[in-house]
Amino acid sequence: MQLQTTPVGDLGGALGGVPAPVLLAVIVFLIALAFRIPPRDAAGSGLRIGVGFAAIYLVLGLAADRIAPAAVRLTATTPLALPAVDMGWPTAAAIAFGIAEIGFWMIPIFVVVNLALFAVGFTHTLDVDIHNYWHFSFIAGLVYVRTGNWPYALAVGLVLGAFSLVVADWTQPAIEETFDVDDISIPHGFSAVMAVAALPVDALVRRTPVADLGADPETIQERLGALGEPVALGAAVGIGLGVGAYADALGTLDGWYRILELGVLFAMVMYLLPEVAGILMEGLTPLSEAVRDRMTDRFPDREFAVGLDSAILVGDQAVAAAGLLMIPIAVVMMVLLPGNELLWGVDLATFPFFFAMMAPIADRDVVRMVVSGTVLLVPVHYVATWLAPLVDRAGQHAGAPLGGDTIVTTGLSGSPANGVLALPMPVGLLAGLAVVAAIRVALARWPGRMYRIAGASPSQARTFVERRHPERATGSPPTPADDGGADRG
Repeated sequence: MQLQTTPVGDLGGALGGVPAPVLLAVIVFLIALAFRIPPRDAAGSGLRIGVGFAAIYLVLGLAADRIAPAAVRLTATTPLALPAVDMGWPTAAAIAFGIAEIGFWMIPIFVVVNLALFAVGFTHTLDVDIHNYWHFSFIAGLVYVRTGNWPYALAVGLVLGAFSLVVADWTQPAIEETFDVDDISIPHGFSAVMAVAALPVDALVRRTPVADLGADPETIQERLGALGEPVALGAAVGIGLGVGAYADALGTLDGWYRILELGVLFAMVMYLLPEVAGILMEGLTPLSEAVRDRMTDRFPDREFAVGLDSAILVGDQAVAAAGLLMIPIAVVMMVLLPGNELLWGVDLATFPFFFAMMAPIADRDVVRMVVSGTVLLVPVHYVATWLAPLVDRAGQHAGAPLGGDTIVTTGLSGSPANGVLALPMPVGLLAGLAVVAAIRVALARWPGRMYRIAGASPSQARTFVERRHPERATGSPPTPADDGGADRG
């Protein structure tokens, strides 16, 4: 089967087909002007950020075009029926913005909700990543197709948005420390969910011998020399996938051309992602500094963070390496898991987003991240399988181009949050609200412990407790009795 993908980063018709990098560049430019950055500098910041995102989408889109056919070929010889074909997150975004105008209305409504939650002190994050509101619209659209209840569906989407905001606040100290970004949080509707889901899994992994391997990228490179270089790792994973996909053509030159092409492709991803992420950082630095100075002057007693796409994190070597290693694992799992109907395709290229916010939790240990990711992929397969008929119906409802006799779905639809929020009305909504409330209360009651759990160091956790929760900051070292400074796990 030939997988057809929509252009990566395209919002479809909801915003007139505006590509996400263009939309983000304009939004960043306007925000920079609002914070009194000179127009020339504001334009430069917006352009660099737009170029950075466009480059990331270009790299991942090129990878998807090669990886998806290889995955289909790899499973072509198996007797299993995998009718739910992963057409990728761009298709999901197009569906999300095409159902009953929920996607269109989600943008202004969530902006207002976000501002209101910031005003009352519920969140420190202002989510300017409007492109990724599609995550909220997607689950809202699925719920609408199932229930026909527009207000209820919208409420479900807003709950996922509120969850993303509180998780962005929760993980910001660790994100800033690990990735060296200031005043930036990540309210991403998929990465945030997987980070929270990874917490109990990594807590168990840390109690196994895997935790003693010390497999962060720097250590790997030190031990293996040139073989531990990110490019070499990418090439090895790509060639391994290629050998499996073209096992019936190992005796032909064409087969080896295809195999080596995958090796070069994976090496390219490992090399280019950090490079293009650097472009993003160039644009973010003046913006974050201006935002911090302006907000400090205007609201001296309030913390503020700019909420951005987790794409700014995927250039990290640990994140990119774990994402590439997960691709062949996911392909094998979809064949071996009993009852799975998901056929991975386009979203195989998005696995770096799977790990983006997980890296601080696992101390950037690639092995720990991959082990946790493998465990989490089990429910992802089954949630995606369960929701596949609903996603296909939603696609028909939205008028999206579908795949003939196959069931159209996406790998990202297997997010555990979608599995909870799609439960029968009103169970899904109430469960989502309970999770949001629990995280928010825990952050207020035990901020230091919560920041440590999310991967922040003791000193970083203490700094944020003093900034955000001065009433809980004492002059003594953090303890469970004051700000919850106990060790993770």
